[in-house]
Amino acid sequence: MANVGLTWRAVLIGVASSIFLGDWSQYAELIIHGTQITLTYPPIGGFLVFMAIYLLFNVILRAINRRLSLTQPELVVIFTIIVIASGIASIDLAQKLIPMMVGPYYYASAENQYETLFLPTIPEWMAPTDPRMVTALFEGWGLGVPWQAWIGPLAIWTAFMIATYVLMWCIVTVFRKQWIDRERLLFPLVEVPLEMTDPAPRARLLNDFFRNPIVWIGIFLGFAPHFYQGLNGYWPSIPQAEIFNIGGVAVPTGGWGKPWSAVGTLRFQVAPLIIGLSFLLTREVSFSLWAFYWLGRMETVLGTALGINGIGIAAGGDTFPFPGHQTAGAYLALAGVSIWIAREPIRRVIMRGLSFQKHPDEDEEPLSYRAAVWGGLFAFAFMIIFAAYSGMPITISIPLLLIAFGYLLAMTRLTSEGGMPWMYEPDWRAHDIIRALVPYRSLTAVNWSSIAMMTIFTYDMRVSPMPRMMQSLKLSEDTKTGNRAITWAIVIGTIVAIPVSYWAVLDAGYTNGGVAINTYRFVSLARAPGQLMERLAASPLKSPDWLSLGLLGYGAAKLLVLSFLRVNYLWWPFHPVGYAMSYIVYVAREWLSVMIGWAAQTVLLRYGGHGAFRKYRPLFLGLIFGAMLAAGLWLVVDGVTGLRDHKILY
Repeated sequence: MANVGLTWRAVLIGVASSIFLGDWSQYAELIIHGTQITLTYPPIGGFLVFMAIYLLFNVILRAINRRLSLTQPELVVIFTIIVIASGIASIDLAQKLIPMMVGPYYYASAENQYETLFLPTIPEWMAPTDPRMVTALFEGWGLGVPWQAWIGPLAIWTAFMIATYVLMWCIVTVFRKQWIDRERLLFPLVEVPLEMTDPAPRARLLNDFFRNPIVWIGIFLGFAPHFYQGLNGYWPSIPQAEIFNIGGVAVPTGGWGKPWSAVGTLRFQVAPLIIGLSFLLTREVSFSLWAFYWLGRMETVLGTALGINGIGIAAGGDTFPFPGHQTAGAYLALAGVSIWIAREPIRRVIMRGLSFQKHPDEDEEPLSYRAAVWGGLFAFAFMIIFAAYSGMPITISIPLLLIAFGYLLAMTRLTSEGGMPWMYEPDWRAHDIIRALVPYRSLTAVNWSSIAMMTIFTYDMRVSPMPRMMQSLKLSEDTKTGNRAITWAIVIGTIVAIPVSYWAVLDAGYTNGGVAINTYRFVSLARAPGQLMERLAASPLKSPDWLSLGLLGYGAAKLLVLSFLRVNYLWWPFHPVGYAMSYIVYVAREWLSVMIGWAAQTVLLRYGGHGAFRKYRPLFLGLIFGAMLAAGLWLVVDGVTGLRDHKILY
């Protein structure tokens, strides 16, 4: 039972899809700047490839002979391989690692003094250093990829990143039963793949999901606005409904006068994808998502009215009401609450793993408890050793990595319970907390340089595979797929995607010039390590930044209070997940869509009961499917025509 779904044809289809996505992702995101197909949960590109496999390949097989069609567990294995490969192809690994490794060398100038302050402290094994090779990646040269300069540094960094994946998988294994079986989190992001792959009746080619007319109404309503908006890219004379655009209708509040002008620019966007997902959440969560956004705006207004909006922090980078600091505290508190709730099951798993005791339940887990505990320890130890060789003291690397993985655990919880397809770590990242904790003179230039280079891992973690890993385990639970099969699917997807993605990104850079094709990857990301060093030199802290640390504690305290109230008072309407996500940039543009989904669910339950909710639930699943379908259609068209900057969903 452990490997149910892991068949040779599932592996072959998954591998072929991963190879295709590794190349197509770079073309779609770097070359034509279309909808970002890898940045969502589940990834739009992976979802579209999976949809094509099911609707074209699998239905044809079923038409030929029912026994030839792929089973639901096989489809789950394919889906897992695809979604893991999508993240590796994107800014989780290939699109982030390569520019950030060499960014300090390319952007060194007389003004920023990298040549004297930063570059001499970077170990030679961490990045290619030949100026010709570095410049050619960012500006292009048409002579192919100089692999001799890249093989060594890429191999070392890949070993580190694989260690992070191993630790993520070990953590997910420990939390799987708690979140899926005991707490029964909703996992709304897997509902459409689950409904899509539900086995069809014996005499039918399609299952009940695709034969439900209400689903097709939802698909039309989700597809039509994005299809219409996309026409403007080819025929500019066609007017657009701005409310369906990314970011929606912007309403500036500067003319409202103080303190109300502190609300900032309001965005009104109607996104069928978000409406559909919000409908699937509990009303408590969906209400909290948009309500906390507005409470955050009111907090800003109150601060302006009281005259405290000018307060700053010694380290810079955030202003009242300090959304990055509040979110950082909320994320770490959410991770702590998740661990506390599961403390007894976690203790049992750890003790069994450490003592090499075998438990009958282990056979159904993604890893044995021994492998999860010892594998996690060895992976974490490897990361500490890597950091030490780069110049980071163990007293810094341990808290830095613990904070980063605390964020990842919180993000995994938020995607499992909060159900939004876009996720982001707090703007006050792990390396920012270290900077606030440690006075500048307490560490050497080499130490700070190693922290700056570790931003390759701690900066922009929004496509981390950890939430996708947990989602695949939820799919396996509901489809009777073997959890060990999911483990192998992740291993296969990783092994296949890494070399393909590296080649595709390097080829795109050396052929077209990275700066010319994508400013975020080859400018913003590439400059992040150097900019951290610039901030350190510009404002060296003589003592810990107690205000920043206090603000982090303030955010953590708010989440802990919300968690306490939610557990102890049934009437309490606010969910801590809503607060943790309230300052994420995506919520600022999608609050209206979340409110529409919440309102639709509230009205149906109040006037039609659970019967009406179940009846119209397929409509909202169709909205999700239709929005994804529209984005995929325009991506295919744009890929053929070469039209650039034609974004539909993001």
